[in-house]
Amino acid sequence: MSRPADEQGETPAQLRKRAEDLRECARKARALAGSLGGYLDNAVKQATPAIWKGPFADTSTATLGARKKSLDSMAGDLMADARRWETEAHNLDEEAAKAAKSDKPGG
Repeated sequence: MSRPADEQGETPAQLRKRAEDLRECARKARALAGSLGGYLDNAVKQATPAIWKGPFADTSTATLGARKKSLDSMAGDLMADARRWETEAHNLDEEAAKAAKSDKPGG
């Protein structure tokens, strides 16, 4: 997915600020993904037949497993988003450098 064309144009400082904002969002997303990924690990490990048995236990254990899988998937998606945001931030930095160079006299 590419960025829409910016018809007004941004200053190099604005481009760098957007890159900085994207990197901050990526850092937050990675931190959140880290906490999501293992959130239900202990609950799923403890929900074993040695601890509890029966239809409710089976249903609850299956639900916990499904929710753990869903959280793991969300964590993976967040990590992928963070990587895309880092890439976009890098692209914005390059664009800012080019814009700054072209703004200089003789550049």
